[in-house]
Amino acid sequence: MVQLYMNFSTQKLEDKVADFPLELVLLLIVGDDPVYPGVIKLLDWFELPDEYLLVQERPEPCQDLFAFTEERGGFLEEAEAQNFLQQLVNTLQHCHQRGVLHRDIKAENILVQIDTKRLKLLDFGCGCILNDSAKTQFRGTAEYTPPEWLRYGKYHGVPVTVWSLGIVLYDMICGDLPFKTEGEILKGVLHFPRGISRECRNLIRCCLTRRPENRPSLEQILLHPWMA
Repeated sequence: MVQLYMNFSTQKLEDKVADFPLELVLLLIVGDDPVYPGVIKLLDWFELPDEYLLVQERPEPCQDLFAFTEERGGFLEEAEAQNFLQQLVNTLQHCHQRGVLHRDIKAENILVQIDTKRLKLLDFGCGCILNDSAKTQFRGTAEYTPPEWLRYGKYHGVPVTVWSLGIVLYDMICGDLPFKTEGEILKGVLHFPRGISRECRNLIRCCLTRRPENRPSLEQILLHPWMA
């Protein structure tokens, strides 16, 4: 194994990406000290002749959020969904502070530790370096595609993250994805089952507004009345 040491304060992220797989670099960046518990931990890595092998933690017992929700009837109570969303937002704040954009936030990429109900974000394979420039390649899951990508072929990091969070929240609360086709994404019409609180519906609508500049920031999500 070739050990990789990085000076995060002096070396540009772009320089690190040139010589190593991007997913490895992103995991090293988000996992650097002080370690944040909401990100899956990279235990080790090995350089093989044709690929890199990443060894990551797996808490036990655990399920991905999709399986966790399915076992509980397909949706979660608002209190549990609020707890999960808060953890996820805090984790994404950490990633963004480290200069990392995940780009594939979905239930299948979120691990739930069953005994503690703690979340861990995994699979940075679609991730990239976060900066102020618009992204012109979409690497996530089709049903999570933001409308600005479909309209203009570009998007910015924070608004697309908030869009994905809105879809994850809708899925946790309503038991299904809000949009299945590009046409539905562009129309942006949301349908809620009965029993969803007004505050929760409002937060989902804010995150899934079609204009990216009108979506809340991660900090504003945490300050929303439903999160209180």
